Amino acid sequence: MDRGLKNSPPRYRKPHPRYWVEWLIVGLLVAVASVGVFVLTGSLFSALFVGALVWAVAVGVVALL
Repeated sequence: MDRGLKNSPPRYRKPHPRYWVEWLIVGLLVAVASVGVFVLTGSLFSALFVGALVWAVAVGVVALL
């Protein structure tokens, strides 16, 4: 086994509660997307679905940063 891989930083990291700016950005993205879809379509189910989708993508992007 290569000893150089042991000390390498992990590629992905979980968003931690102390990173409040990241959670604020994710929350604002979800809120804006959900409200926008609700205003355009008038459907609560679609707004929640799009909000969940935006949340999943945003958390994935934050994990890569």
